[in-house]
Amino acid sequence: MEAALSVFFICCMSVLSPLSGVSDGELRGCPPSPNCVSSQSMQYNIVHKVDPITYSTSRQVAYERIAKYFHESENIYISEEKEGEYIRVIFFTKVFRFPDRVEIYFPPDKQEAQVRSQSILGLWDIFANRRRVNQFRELLAKE
Repeated sequence: MEAALSVFFICCMSVLSPLSGVSDGELRGCPPSPNCVSSQSMQYNIVHKVDPITYSTSRQVAYERIAKYFHESENIYISEEKEGEYIRVIFFTKVFRFPDRVEIYFPPDKQEAQVRSQSILGLWDIFANRRRVNQFRELLAKE
């Protein structure tokens, strides 16, 4: 019984995870469950850590590329957008319509985008969030 309750609470951690958004120039952290990746996660936390997305264009051009991708893609709901600075979307998987929250923050002083991607439901995402971040990395690497 105790093991079942433990699994239940771990699975619910993603729903009860830290709030989204930017606080003091950083994205909020990931919950303890392995269904989230963040470029601003603790440095030696290999479960959640991904590198920030670097780009060689201007901040505005990089933001416009990501925003255009989100606006033109299906199964995506844009829940918050601060022009040129921050965008938060909800991805829905094609088959089961599972929601995943993605946030991208463009700090004004660096040529990099901080990213956080989290599966809202479930305990593990089968590396879907890492693959998604790599897809964004490829999108911003195009000249």
